[in-house]
Order: sequence, then C-alpha cells, then structure tokens
Amino acid sequence: MFGGVNVEPPRCKQFTKRDSNRQDILAPSITPGYFAHFARQPNSNNHVQMIQYQQQKEAFEKAREDATKQQMIKNATEIKFENHAQKKRYQRSLENKVKEKWKAYEATIEARRERNLCQELRPSLIKKRLMESKYSQLQQIRENEARREADRELDKMWHELAVKEVEAKKEREVQEMLERRNKEKEMLSVWEKQIKGNELLREEIGRVAQEDRLEMQKLSEQLRREEIEALDKKRRKRDEAAKQILEQIEIQKQLHDQRKKEENALEQAFTTLAQLEIERERSSMQNAAENARRETAMYRQHLKQLDDERKLEEKKLMELLEMHRKEVEEKQNAARCKIIEAKRQLQKDVLAERANQINYKQLEAEQQLKLKEAENELLRMAYETNERLQAESDRLERQAALQYRQDLKRQIDYNTVLRKREREELERQLAEGAKEEEKYKKIVEQMLSGEIEITAKHPFRKAIEKHDCLCPIPN
Repeated sequence: MFGGVNVEPPRCKQFTKRDSNRQDILAPSITPGYFAHFARQPNSNNHVQMIQYQQQKEAFEKAREDATKQQMIKNATEIKFENHAQKKRYQRSLENKVKEKWKAYEATIEARRERNLCQELRPSLIKKRLMESKYSQLQQIRENEARREADRELDKMWHELAVKEVEAKKEREVQEMLERRNKEKEMLSVWEKQIKGNELLREEIGRVAQEDRLEMQKLSEQLRREEIEALDKKRRKRDEAAKQILEQIEIQKQLHDQRKKEENALEQAFTTLAQLEIERERSSMQNAAENARRETAMYRQHLKQLDDERKLEEKKLMELLEMHRKEVEEKQNAARCKIIEAKRQLQKDVLAERANQINYKQLEAEQQLKLKEAENELLRMAYETNERLQAESDRLERQAALQYRQDLKRQIDYNTVLRKREREELERQLAEGAKEEEKYKKIVEQMLSGEIEITAKHPFRKAIEKHDCLCPIPN
C-alpha cells in the first residue's frame, strides 16, 4: 500500500501441468537437423507486470511527496502568521501593563513624596535602603559563587565525557584488532584449503588425462575402421546433400527477407508510438509549467500581502508609541506646573505668615538651632556610613573581580594542561598502536613464511576431520 491507494504487486498465475510429451526435441523446425522451442502460455509476462507495478508505485510516491511539500509550505506560512500575531498580542499586553504600572506610579507618587519628606521616617528609610543594598550585594556574591560552581561542574562533566570517549575508542581499537586477526586466521585457513584443493585437482587432472589418452587410442583405431566404410557412403550422399543444401539456402533466404520486412514494419510502428508519447509528454510539461508559474505568482502575492500587513501594523504601533510618549510628556508638564504653582502658593503663604512667625522666631531660634545641629549630625553620620559602605562595596567588587580573574586563569591553565595531557595520551596510544601493528605484521609474515609453526586447528578443519569423507575413492 502506498500513496493512499491499495496496489497489490503482481503474482505469477498458476498454470496447468505441462504435458510430458511436449518436449523441445519433438518441436518441428524449418531448418533440417534442428529443433524449435514451445512458446510460453499467454498472460505469463510477470516481469512486465512487475515493471508496471514499480512505475505505478513511483508515480504514487512522487504525488504523495508533492502533496507533502505543499502541506509543509502551507504550515510554514501559517506558523509565520501565528508567530507574527502572537508577537503583536504580546506587544499590546506589554503596553497595557506599562500603562497600568504608570497609573499606579502616578497614584502613589504624592504619598511617596510625603513619605520621603517626613523627617521621622528618613532614618528608617536610610537604614532600610542600606540593608537592602547589603542583601543585594550578598545575593550577587552567592550567585557568582553558584555560577563558578556550575562552571566547575560543567568542566568536570566534559572531562569525564572525554575520558569515557577515550576508553570507548580504546575498546573499539582492540575489537577491530581482534577482528582483523580472526579474519587473517580465516584467510590463512582458506589459503591452505585452496592449496590442498589445487593439489587434488592437479592429481585428478593427471588421472583424467591418462584415461583420455587410453580412450583416444581406442577411438582412433575405431575411427580408422569407420573411415574406410564412410568413404563410400560419403561419395554416394555427396550429390544428394549438395542438392538439399541448395534448397535450404533458398528457403533461408526467403525467410530472412520476410523476417526483415516484419522487423522494419515493427520498428516503424514503435517509432510512431514513441513520437506520439513524446508529443503527449511535451503537452503535459507545458501545462505543469503554467500551473507552477500561476501558483508561484499566487504565493508571491500572498507574501506581499503579509508584508504590507506587517508594515501597516508596525506603523500603527509606532503611532501608538508616539501618542503614549506625548501623553507622558503632557502629564509630566502638568505635574511640573502643579509643583511650580504649589511652590508659588507656598511662597505667598510664607510671606503672608511671615509677620506671625517673627513673633515666635526668637523663641524658636534656639530650638531650631538644636534641631539643625541634630539633623546635621545625622546627615554626617549617614554620609560617613554611605562612604564606608561604598568603600566596602568597591573593595568587595575588586576582590570578586580579582577572584574571578584568578579562577578564570586557573581554569585556562587547567584546560591547557588537560589538552596537553590528552595530546600526549593520544600520541602515546598512536605510537603503541603502530608498534603493535608492526609486531602483528611481523608475526603474520613469519607465519606465512613458515618460521612460526601453526599448531592450532581451524574449527572448520576439526569438523571436517571429525566426519568421514563421502567422496569416491580414485582408481
């Protein structure tokens, strides 16, 4: 079954048993002294049917391949369109999330500004941010250590894989060497059998030649007797044979002319059929070319349409981004205007209440001075703490960079040593393999030359020697 259609291969048909009396030697012939052959029964062209089956199978396979190719092109186009649509959906969802986060940020900006301006919360916020900075640095240190540990594990894994590959290569080389030795042993055994077989063949040829010589002597004596008797018969039959030969030559000439005419007619018919088949193939090829051009034009038009849609969507996306940027700028300008207006209003309020504050200024001057000194002290301590933390952070970063550089250098040195060891090990293995190969070749040459006596017997020879030989005993 192929191409979605059930096509059974042809099978030889069962014919009736051939008549035993229909022997080729009994078939009549137009040439005296020769016999003809009985023709096959009709519908017995199994070979031709098998060729037709193979051609039909190839046609179905080609059609199925073309359909699969078209389906793959269609699937690729659909996947491309789906990926493009999914990308656009992701962009829209990302824009919505950005808008939501921006709205949330704008909703909380006043509260965060008030919180940052609050003098009571400032020490807590500074402490919180310092702790967060410290925790983030510690987390980075842990991540760097984990990354270095992962790199070490990866290098260890690659080293183990390389060692396993070298061991597997050694095993393969040993196995190949054993197979070569076994093949050479079998070849030597076959050579020995061939040598013995040739010796037996020469002995048999000599014996047969001796028997042939004796038989030829007997035949020569009999032929000499028969020649004397045959001379008279030949002279009587010579004229009759010449007449029959002339008749046969004439008949053969007529048959040759008739056969030549039939062959010419058959060749002309085949030529006409081939010309018709060529014309049909040309017309079908033109139709296929037109269909291919039309499908190519449709595919290019579809690709152009997809490209136009992509450009239109990108243009809309850029317009949306520009609108969003303008909205953000407008909101920022409005916020700045509000801040400026608030500052102006605050300045007016301050100037309006300046007269009332002058009365309390002298009373609060000492208290404000104390608060200012305390705030300055707190700021100084915070600044010093930040300086120390920054210095510690810089020191840790330099130390981490130095450690990373040292680790990288050690890793490079380790990899260099590993490659050097692998190269030395490979050279050593190649040298040992060459020595072993040379030693093995020397042993084989000694075995072939007879310097080393082979005492082991081949399994085939053991089996042959175990059973009695059924060959006839020569005379």
